[in-house]
Amino acid sequence: MRRKAAVGNFRALSARVTRNQRAGPIMTPAVTRRGASIMKAKIAIGVAPLSALAVFGQAAPAAASGFALNTQSAESLGAATAGAQATPGKPGNAYFNPASIVGVEGFETSFSVVGVWNDTSYDNAEAALFGTVPVAGETSGDAVIGDGVFPTGAVATKLNDRLFAGLAFYAPFGFNSSYDDASVARYHGTLSQVVAASVSPLLGIDLGGGWSIAAGPRFQYLENDIEGANDAAGIEAALLMTSAVPGTDDVFYKINSTDWGYGFAAGFQGVIGERVTFGASYSSKIDHRLKGSVDFAIEDSAAAQTLAGAAGLFLDTDTVSTLTTPATLQFGARIEASENTRLMVSASQNRWGAFKELVTRFENPAQPAETLTQNWGNTWGGAVGVERDFGPAQTFRLGVMYEEGPVNEAYASPRLPGDSRVLVGAGYSRKLSDKAKLHLAASYIFHDTLPLNESAAYPENLFRGSYQGDWKAGTVAAAIGIDWKF
Repeated sequence: MRRKAAVGNFRALSARVTRNQRAGPIMTPAVTRRGASIMKAKIAIGVAPLSALAVFGQAAPAAASGFALNTQSAESLGAATAGAQATPGKPGNAYFNPASIVGVEGFETSFSVVGVWNDTSYDNAEAALFGTVPVAGETSGDAVIGDGVFPTGAVATKLNDRLFAGLAFYAPFGFNSSYDDASVARYHGTLSQVVAASVSPLLGIDLGGGWSIAAGPRFQYLENDIEGANDAAGIEAALLMTSAVPGTDDVFYKINSTDWGYGFAAGFQGVIGERVTFGASYSSKIDHRLKGSVDFAIEDSAAAQTLAGAAGLFLDTDTVSTLTTPATLQFGARIEASENTRLMVSASQNRWGAFKELVTRFENPAQPAETLTQNWGNTWGGAVGVERDFGPAQTFRLGVMYEEGPVNEAYASPRLPGDSRVLVGAGYSRKLSDKAKLHLAASYIFHDTLPLNESAAYPENLFRGSYQGDWKAGTVAAAIGIDWKF
């Protein structure tokens, strides 16, 4: 009977959290170290932070807006992606505009390997449970955001004078962030990792007069791993009215989930006179329903074992999570300033406004669904660049890009220092033969830091607690690529 009552109370309280989250933050009264007054307070209480996809909105390799990656080709990175949407006959830029496959002379390939290296750290961190119980642990550390290396590329062929076909693959989203298990940020997550890959078969049409269009479906695979800690002692004190002390007994968890999602991409390119080429493209949002499982290390937590027996909580179970990756709108132009010099500009919008919340449901009926509020906003970015030919075989390019950060300051957490950023890039291309061309690029990304002030006033943070801290970051991205004509 005790377990049945505990489950009923917990599910009722969690339901109240879901309703109240939509109404805004709820101020949480201070509690005693015994935690008994939590059950008497007239507030909504949510389950600990178990969202399988909390990671998506809260860390990135810091190479683009949110957790997007726009370092998708060596040639475009050298100019900070300026003008990459207006490049006929360059299949390596199909990520920026599918119409780039139109204009190839036969069968052509373009492949790049991109590396992103981050120098990040956090310090002056502090956290508290229920507003009165300080979280013990490390208050500073390095390598918060991880590094990554990924391939991108495309193949394209001319079917006849009008039709072109291609296949593009790229990594549109991804990140890796981590904190030590002993960090005061552990209740907000210790590991957050996403691997994303998209494949897009494309069909393009040369409309004549310098105009072209192309489109195709996008098949997007996402794999997510997340680890963190739950304050099992605090939950025990609140739910079972015991003398457990919040913050003294943690249960760590691991979640893995995967999904294939589907969308589309389309674009066009055109010319104005003899000197200006322009283009625009649209990539749709993609809805994901990730299936996975959660593993709780209850063998290391007496409080978690008590809750498992009394309320059925913290039992290994399957999970289903929902997430929408944003639509992207891009524009670009290339201007022939002289026979050997070109000016490039571009603008893009990531429609992160669709990223409102993350919802995870557990197959275990005693474990209530988890909702994590994000409320991101749409972002704009822009880039300018220049490239100059030095003879028939060599090209140098420079560029600078600015992108807004999408994170709502009210929900910024240790997982994602949600910032705007400036990327400065330089690149070099060399024609190796009539069939091959080599591309090299490097860039540095400057970050606009956002102070982190995660409030415990929101119901979803009741057992996660508050968090304040500073962080700093710098990012280097480099790429090597090769184009080959058959």
